[in-house]
Formats: sequence, structure tokens, C-alpha cells
Amino acid sequence: MDLTGVQSRLEGSRTVDEALFFFLALVLAFGTLQTTGSLLNTDRPVVTVTSCSMYPSLDAGDIVVVQGKEFKDVSEGEIAVYSTDEVAIPVIHRVVEKSEDSLETRGDNNPGQSDFERDVTSGQVHGTYIFKIPKIGLVKLLAADLAGLGGGAPLALDSTPACSVHVPLSQRNWIP
Repeated sequence: MDLTGVQSRLEGSRTVDEALFFFLALVLAFGTLQTTGSLLNTDRPVVTVTSCSMYPSLDAGDIVVVQGKEFKDVSEGEIAVYSTDEVAIPVIHRVVEKSEDSLETRGDNNPGQSDFERDVTSGQVHGTYIFKIPKIGLVKLLAADLAGLGGGAPLALDSTPACSVHVPLSQRNWIP
């Protein structure tokens, strides 16, 4: 009996099994995300917080679960998730003012508003915050950093400073 041939076939089988497992994991992850998006009525059911702009409500690395909502039902004080041409990833900020056709938002921990936070239209809004899963998104942020997609700011889990308060809580008059 030729053991070398048997071992070779087993190794080839292991590679096929690993590739099949990886493919199945991708399909399952994508399917779960699509199903969650359908159930929550949004194309962005989960979003990772990447900065301290919403601290202490949300911290960098938190995963936010998003519920799709009609624009007319979004209220001042809610945390909205929206896209803008100025920022490559979805923005997660509090609605501070609402008109019939646009929103103004602001990060709870930001001393002022950026231009992209003004005149947010219904087509930009993915939905509003339901709940968060703390720190799970740090894995995604680290993976993006290792892949060179971290925006030039290195992320090291053991040396990343904790978010700190830039705007004293007593001065955040836009938060209900």
C-alpha cells in the first residue's frame, strides 16, 4: 500500500474542505447581513463607529444596529446613520434640527458642525440607531488598518487612547 499517495489525497481533500468552509462562511455572513437588512428595512443594518464624535453615547469600535425609517418619521434627538460624499463611510450623528426636506446633525462630542452635517436629505439617510454592541467593531477597524484601509491613522489595540470628553456634558444643549 502506497501511504504517500493516500497522504497526498488527504491533503488535497483538506484544502478543498477548507475552501468550501470559507465559501460557506462568506455566503452565510452575506445572507445574514442581507436578511437583517430586509428585516430592519435598511441597506445598512450594522455600522461600526470609527471615531469618538459620539462619545460617551457611542465609542470607537461599537457596532450600531440601524432601523430603516421614513424620513418624515426621523425626529430631532435621534441618532441617524447617513452617507455623504465628503466621508467615505456612513456617518453616525445626532439629529439636532429637522426641516421638511433636510436634517442637520452633530456629533455629541464635537465642538461644532462640519459642512457635511448640514442639509442631509432623505436619500442620504439609512435609518436610526436602535442599539449598540460595545467594542465588537474593533476587530473590523484593526482588519481595515492591517489591509491599509484605515485612513492613514494606525490603530493599535494596546495603545489606542480611550475616547475623552471634548465638549462638557453640561454644554451639550442639542442632546435631549
